[in-house]
Amino acid sequence: YKYVHMPSHKYIKPETLTPWASIAFHPLDGILQASPYLIMMPFVPCHYLTHVFMVFFTAIWATYIHDSMDFNIDPIMGSKYHTVHHTHYIYNYGQIFIFCDWFWGTLKVPDGPTGVPVKRKGV
Repeated sequence: YKYVHMPSHKYIKPETLTPWASIAFHPLDGILQASPYLIMMPFVPCHYLTHVFMVFFTAIWATYIHDSMDFNIDPIMGSKYHTVHHTHYIYNYGQIFIFCDWFWGTLKVPDGPTGVPVKRKGV
């Protein structure tokens, strides 16, 4: 964890947690996070295009959760939840959904704004 996943946590402020942070990780971390898709293929067979869609959707989701926007669509783990993961490290590990974090007691529901404040002209 310390050498493989922790380097991605250098993006701990909403100003630095951008969609680019979704691809700023150790290569071994990326392989480990993608491995469940390959490991489960013999046990949960699916059409090739379904598999491609799931990998593509995961890439889009990873970009979405790293944009520091205060927006969530429960039960999908959104950027508010993932910003908490980047700032506290011990919460919100889930992939796509918040159910596993709720089940294992690692869910921390954001209690306020976590993203970059919107500055409006003339206000």
